[in-house]
Amino acid sequence: MKKQFLIILLFLISFTAIAQEVITGLISNPKMLKHISNNSSKTEIYRSIPFVDDFSSENIYPADTLWKDKNVFINNDYCLFPPSVNVATFDALDKDGKLYAQAIATAFPADTLTSVKVRLDSVFGLSPGPLHVNDSVYFSFFYQPQGLGNAPEAEDSLLLEFYSATDTKWYKVWGASGTTMTNFHNTYGEYFKFITIPITDSLKYFSKDFQFRFRNYASLANNSIPSWAGNVDQWNIDYVYLGKNRIGTDSIFNDLVFVNKAPSFLKYYQAMPWNQYLNNPASEMKDSINNLISNMNDITKNSSYKFDVYDKTGTSVFPYPGGSYNIEPFIPYGYQTCPQHAHPQLGVFTFPSATGDSASFDIVHVVRDGLPGDYLPYNDTIRFKQKFYNYYAYDDGCPEAGYGLTPANSKLAYKFDLNIPDSLRAVDFFWNRTYNDASQKYFYLTVWSSLSPETIIYQKSGCKPQYVDSLNVFYRYYLDNPIPVSGSFYVGWKQTTADFLNVGFDFNTNSGNNIFYNTAGTWYQSMYSGSLMIRPVLGKPLPVGINENATINMSLHVYPNPTNGAFTISYGTLQPAIYIYNSLGKLIYVKEKTSQGSEQIDLSGYNKGIYFIKMQNGEKIWTNRIIIQ
Repeated sequence: MKKQFLIILLFLISFTAIAQEVITGLISNPKMLKHISNNSSKTEIYRSIPFVDDFSSENIYPADTLWKDKNVFINNDYCLFPPSVNVATFDALDKDGKLYAQAIATAFPADTLTSVKVRLDSVFGLSPGPLHVNDSVYFSFFYQPQGLGNAPEAEDSLLLEFYSATDTKWYKVWGASGTTMTNFHNTYGEYFKFITIPITDSLKYFSKDFQFRFRNYASLANNSIPSWAGNVDQWNIDYVYLGKNRIGTDSIFNDLVFVNKAPSFLKYYQAMPWNQYLNNPASEMKDSINNLISNMNDITKNSSYKFDVYDKTGTSVFPYPGGSYNIEPFIPYGYQTCPQHAHPQLGVFTFPSATGDSASFDIVHVVRDGLPGDYLPYNDTIRFKQKFYNYYAYDDGCPEAGYGLTPANSKLAYKFDLNIPDSLRAVDFFWNRTYNDASQKYFYLTVWSSLSPETIIYQKSGCKPQYVDSLNVFYRYYLDNPIPVSGSFYVGWKQTTADFLNVGFDFNTNSGNNIFYNTAGTWYQSMYSGSLMIRPVLGKPLPVGINENATINMSLHVYPNPTNGAFTISYGTLQPAIYIYNSLGKLIYVKEKTSQGSEQIDLSGYNKGIYFIKMQNGEKIWTNRIIIQ
């Protein structure tokens, strides 16, 4: 039943007719923006066999010790039922998380994943010596088209190539044409297909400089609405293995692995305000969690499972010893959970109270094989950071797609429920880039207390999607004044054009029952399963102009400081907008357009104290403060 539901969902997501409520691909990957690898070493890396990587590390890039380039995205977000936790995703984005410059509507070369040099001339270890064809050397991997992303078309492809040092040439040894996840599963009866390739040409490949690489060809959607155009054509690969003494059907690995990401312990949210949690902790906790585990061997494994909850000092505040139990082989039994261990009853646990406005806890899950020799230790452990800050988040922080509405005047409302009355201070949005930034259209930031009858309690004009080139950074829209909210409230927008605003959409969490849209006078619940990347910010007054995880550092000079009221802001050749807030977060001064070089401002009519300055030029933000004495 679960598989049928997923297939139906994927069919709905891939529906391409123009509709009122639209899901589309991404123009950039937020986790890869500005995270360029520092792998600039000139030393050539050599590996001996076996070469194995299941991408289970927590880095978003491939390991420097195994791979030479950084174009693919290591994640557990785009895949559907992988062999082990994390995959390498190929798409239409470069190593910086941006659309390739050569991207067009017909197939173009996109991502490449190239191995370091692999010693296929010799074997090392207890019995070193030359490597021969009769050593039965095989290359294997698992692959999947689309997953939870966009399906590659028939003209798109995924290729595997081997490098011959003798010929100084790359040879194609395998390839697959694009297809949907539904067609792939219907054809093969599985979510990832296992591929094995014998290496039998010793003249070409049995040298110390052997390499292999995966490449994909992608093609942009040829859509007449530019604000819809985004990332497309995902492929996922997992468990790359090159070794000797293998056979063509050798898909057995002595490995006990987690399959999915570690879950939140909260019933509804990935993160929530600490004061809201403390006022009703029992109602916010899940009764149980679900961790999928796979036994990649062909024999039953006796295993142990446990998790620990650690506070910020590293002290375990809730150790859960699971004990021992058996896990049957994946083939033919599939992914497994254990009712008494992988589904611990969390009703007996709530996060311990702590002083302060915020808290966070690290939740670490571990599964262990009862016998020695487990193949890869990294996939035995998964982690989740439970955050209690000043915002609500249904999403996990990584968008797999974009969401938007059409036509003009459409409205989007996202529902949140409070345990106690609070003050809404700001709303954080994660906006996906669109082709040529076509989605940067003005909208009204809107807050409702009710949709039936529709009751707007706040609206702000002049807002438009803004992009922040940094890891997992949302753009924060400050309210002019704090808005009291209680019970249920809604945040979202009313758009001014038919353009697709393209807010981040997370397929790995599901708050679809809290997403509402109105395109012609009537409110409807969303048809999509997933979560919007919109987060209301509540509680005490906020530092002005700085997003939660922003890393933007710009030069902004304010003088004299302190001042009796008159001062100058120097900012070079730009013409930024200037916003000044008092210590309570109230906007007291706005200048949308400035002259180049500097601006003179006089606040002598205001009370003594600290004032916060925010300056913005396109995507760039400066912040500082001025003291009036």
